[in-house]
Amino acid sequence: MAITFTDEELMYLDKDRDMQLHSIRQDIDTLKVKGNTAFCKKCGHMMHYFTIGNAKLLECVFCRNRVARMIEL
Repeated sequence: MAITFTDEELMYLDKDRDMQLHSIRQDIDTLKVKGNTAFCKKCGHMMHYFTIGNAKLLECVFCRNRVARMIEL
């Protein structure tokens, strides 16, 4: 038995998905404004950072890409 959706039901499904994406975009924009968050240049996911001495090690959780940056004092 096939599942069929009416146009009205699909509109609500698309609206819910659009609202989810909009809230995710807002969260990412607020992180970018703070300037404390870096994003991976390979895959675009958010990178976590660890401070080691006078360097900051950034590691992507998704693709395990690593970048080191010097902390300017």
